[in-house]
Amino acid sequence: MKQLIQDDTGGVFMIATAIIAVFVCLASTASLIQLVQWDQVQLQYAQDAFQEELFLRGEGQRANFSLEYNKNRPVPAREVQMMTDERITTYKTTTKKEQTILTSYLGIANQVAIAIRSTVTAKRSRKHLHYTADNSPIRRFGERIFQNESLAQWQYFSNYEASENSDGGDDPVKFWGPDVLWGPVHSNDDIWIQQGGGGNNDGWPTFHAKVTTAGQFRHYPDGGALPPGVMEQIFLGEWAEGVPAITYNPTADDVRAHGLHPFTDPTTDIVYIKMNGASWSSKTGRITKTYQDIPCYSWYPKNAAEANDVINAGGNWFEDCDVVWTNHVAIWDTVWTYGSNGSMNGGSVFVDYGKLWIEGAVAGRITFAAADTVIITGDITYAGTTPGQPPDGDQPNAYDVFGLVSEQKILIGYKNWDPWEMKVQDVNTDGVYLYGAYAAIGFGDQQLYGDMACHYDGLFTFQYQHPHGSTPDFTAPSPYTLNDTVYTYIDYHKFIYPKNNFVPPNVFDFNLHGGPIPPGYPCCGYPYENPGYAYPNDNPANYAVPYGTDWPHFNPVWPEGSGSIVFERGDLHVWGAIAQTRRGFIHRSGSDEYNHPPSMQGLWDVENYHFDGNHSSTGYDKDYHFDNRLLVLQPPDFPQVYKGWGANTLTSFKGKAWFLKVPSDM
Repeated sequence: MKQLIQDDTGGVFMIATAIIAVFVCLASTASLIQLVQWDQVQLQYAQDAFQEELFLRGEGQRANFSLEYNKNRPVPAREVQMMTDERITTYKTTTKKEQTILTSYLGIANQVAIAIRSTVTAKRSRKHLHYTADNSPIRRFGERIFQNESLAQWQYFSNYEASENSDGGDDPVKFWGPDVLWGPVHSNDDIWIQQGGGGNNDGWPTFHAKVTTAGQFRHYPDGGALPPGVMEQIFLGEWAEGVPAITYNPTADDVRAHGLHPFTDPTTDIVYIKMNGASWSSKTGRITKTYQDIPCYSWYPKNAAEANDVINAGGNWFEDCDVVWTNHVAIWDTVWTYGSNGSMNGGSVFVDYGKLWIEGAVAGRITFAAADTVIITGDITYAGTTPGQPPDGDQPNAYDVFGLVSEQKILIGYKNWDPWEMKVQDVNTDGVYLYGAYAAIGFGDQQLYGDMACHYDGLFTFQYQHPHGSTPDFTAPSPYTLNDTVYTYIDYHKFIYPKNNFVPPNVFDFNLHGGPIPPGYPCCGYPYENPGYAYPNDNPANYAVPYGTDWPHFNPVWPEGSGSIVFERGDLHVWGAIAQTRRGFIHRSGSDEYNHPPSMQGLWDVENYHFDGNHSSTGYDKDYHFDNRLLVLQPPDFPQVYKGWGANTLTSFKGKAWFLKVPSDM
């Protein structure tokens, strides 16, 4: 060793070896430091990935509430700082909402949904240093798919089962024998069941799908439980009582915000729309009112035969009978003009002013909504489905979905004037076909109407529920010239109207009134007449008075004799969904004591919903089928619902899927 050290060559070798050892040591140390640092960075990246995924999961709930508040408003970005003793990491989440299309239904019908797309990034800096923070290369991207739950997802939905007459006491609308419902039913109120009325189930209604109530099933009219052993006979699907109420506060705000507004003239009284595929045509009506003095006679002919009989006998009722009163009455007329024509597929239309009259065949996806009452004047069908066939059958309709919304009520019309054909149409009096989703969402103002507010709630019901006969126009000779003359407003010539309590006692009973149902007639009014009311009826001390009549203009095609009135109007065939604030009548007995109180027999008090004497039953039998496409394919901008569980409320948007994706997919 001593020689090796003393040897010059050996000394150099040793020095070189030492230097090499030092370099190896330094390299090893550097490598070890780098490995430690790399492990630390990898740990930080793993922490970033884990934390960003947690933020993505939480972002779903935040976006869900944002959708509930306003599905079109951007979601504000969110930054969260997480600190340790040495480091500050700032996580930033940016989210956007976009409409998307889900997987097709049955392979053809697309589902519209909302995609919530969120990206989370991180920046990291030393807590006690002030140099610029570094961006983490870890970014996480997630996509959540939400689809709203709407009123279209029940075949039959009501917030209240008590009728519009509930201010007079507990007056629920019940299901009974002729009622057959094939889709899901829910009410936030007690559901009443009656055995009676016929049908094919021993007088009981038939429900083929799940029926739920936030209240109880009650037997009509005693209000107790249904008799033992009939539940399985009535409910062929599932049933449940006392389920959580569904928070009911629907609006037409989406249609107002996103729909077309082609009818904005505030002087419009009627908007009449006829749909023809994806297009529609319209006429707008402005109701005019002029006043006219019409003399009321002690006797007046009711038809041409009576007029001819008097003239042939040499009489003249204008001279031989007395004028007992002069009526000062409003004469109504409607002036029609052409309105907006248009087309739409995948959108909505809002009618700002006037009642909406609507009918026709629909092609594509469209929703109509109105601020006022909607009157369905004829069948509403799908271009791609034969009326009477299901749109969700073996060969489902791929394209047609219809929605109809009223911020007040929806009425199935009786008869109406058709300004295109220039005649009265009566297509709704022998059954009606309605395809689509219907929502009557009006709320009566309690502060304004008090107990009467129930009459202003949204109803799905039918027009002209209390029919009585009135005297039609006729053509007969004039007693002066013998020329043919059109005699009109006959009942104004026979009755004092409006009712006046200050007329002389001997003519007091000429005030417009009705009466009990005469034998062999469905109601009072033309053509039945009091046998004592005969020409010339000219003794003021002992006048005979006419028997009774309808309230003027209460019938949409007034005047109409009782022999022409259609009382039983066939089946109401529905393929779709019906939602309403308060359940409306679809059939009336004609003898309920609220609308026909015995103490007011023969008297009209329309302002307080008393409609003269009794009449034959009227309305429709239910034939309600659900359109299962509405579970996933809803009408554009249709009102949404909220599910309340106890004190909590869940959003109307239901999560359909959640995906983690690489950011390049964004």
